[in-house]
Amino acid sequence: MDVLLVDDDSGFLHDLSAALSQRGDKYKVRTARHGETAFEMIHSQGISLLICCWQLPGMSGPELCRKIRNSQFSHYVYCILYSRHRDKRLLVAGMEAGADDFLMQPIDPEELLARLLAAERVLKLERTLKIGNFSLDWLHKQLEEAHETMRRDLARAAAIQKSLLPNPIAWPMYNVDWLFIPCSFLAGDMLGYFPVRETRLAFYLFDVCGHGISSALISFSITKLLRQDWNGEKFPVACSLESSDEEDVGFPAPGRVVEALNRQYCKDPESASLFLTIVYGIFDPCSGQVRLCAAGHPPPLLWRRAERTLVESSARGLPVGIVENTAYEEEILRMEPGDRLFVFSDGITECPGCTGELYGDDRFREALRATADVPVAEATRQISAHLKNWHGGENYPDDISLLILES
Repeated sequence: MDVLLVDDDSGFLHDLSAALSQRGDKYKVRTARHGETAFEMIHSQGISLLICCWQLPGMSGPELCRKIRNSQFSHYVYCILYSRHRDKRLLVAGMEAGADDFLMQPIDPEELLARLLAAERVLKLERTLKIGNFSLDWLHKQLEEAHETMRRDLARAAAIQKSLLPNPIAWPMYNVDWLFIPCSFLAGDMLGYFPVRETRLAFYLFDVCGHGISSALISFSITKLLRQDWNGEKFPVACSLESSDEEDVGFPAPGRVVEALNRQYCKDPESASLFLTIVYGIFDPCSGQVRLCAAGHPPPLLWRRAERTLVESSARGLPVGIVENTAYEEEILRMEPGDRLFVFSDGITECPGCTGELYGDDRFREALRATADVPVAEATRQISAHLKNWHGGENYPDDISLLILES
C-alpha cells in the first residue's frame, strides 16, 4: 500500500520511513515536504493513505485535509494528522478539517502501525463498497432499461388492445356506443360488436378475473375467438352453433357460443387459474329482439323509454372456466324504438369514492336515468364524468367498461 509522509523535517521523514520500511513490502513509502506537493502527488498517483504533520510551511496539515475533502477524487484518502502540541482542541479542529485520525509526537512506531491497520480496514471497506455501488449502479441501469423496454411493449400492447375496440354506430335503426377505461396499461375487460349475416348485430362484454398482463393475454385470445367471421361460419371452439329456434336458423345462439367458449377455456392449461364473466347477445334491429346469455356477469339493464323504467335482465349462469360441461340458458328481450340496453362490468358499481364508499347499483341506475334523453355518445361522456368525479380521478382500481345499445 502506498503511504505518503508529509513533513518539512527531513530527519523525521527519514526516521518515520525507516520505521514503516521494517514491515517489508507491505508499505511503499513516499515523502513530501509541502502540502501543495502532497496534494499533487495524491491527485496524480492515486495515493489513499496520508500521514501529515500539522505544522507545514505554506499549506498546513488541516488545510491539506480540507482541500482533499473538497476535491472529487475517485478514491477515498485516509488522513492521519500528528502534532507536537498536546492540546485536545487540536484534535477537534483536525477532525473538523477532515482528518480520520490524530497522533501526538513523539510517535510510537507500534502505535502508528496499529493506526495503519485500522486505516487499511477502512480503505478496504471503502473499496468493497465502491465495487458494490458500481455493481448496484450497473444493475440499476439494467433494470431501468428493462423497465423502459417493458413500458414500451406494454404501451404497444395497450394500443393494439384499444385498436380492437369497434367504432361507435349511429344508424337510423340503432345506435351503439361504449365506455372503456383500463385500470392499468392493459385491461382484462373487453367489449365489441360485429354484424352477423349482414342483418343482425352480435355484441359482447367480458371481464377476465385479475389484472395485468396475464388477464390481458386471456382477453386478447377471447376477443380473437369471438370476432371470428360468422359469415364464413368460422368458430373453432364449436362444431355447430346455429340457433335451434326456427326464426333464427343460421345465426349463432348466444348460449351455444358461451358453452363452446367455456369448453375451450376449461381445456386451456394456461388459463386454469383464471375465469371470466361475459354477456353475449344477438340483436335484430328489424324486430327489436335481443337474445342474451350471461355467465357470472352483472345482469344487463334495459331502459324502457315509454315506461321510463329500468328493467334488470334475468340472464344468469356460472362464470366461464369454472365447470367444463355447463349449459347456459338464454333470455329473449324485445326492444322498442328509443329503448336502451346497458351491458357493463362490475368495475363501475364497485368503484370506490373518495371516502371508500362504492358507487353502487342505485347510483349507477340514477346516472343512467339522468342521461336517458341525451344521445348515447353524450350519455357515455356524462356517465364517465360522473364516475370520475365520484372517484376523484381516473386511476380506477378495476377496469371500467360499459356498452350502450339503443334501438
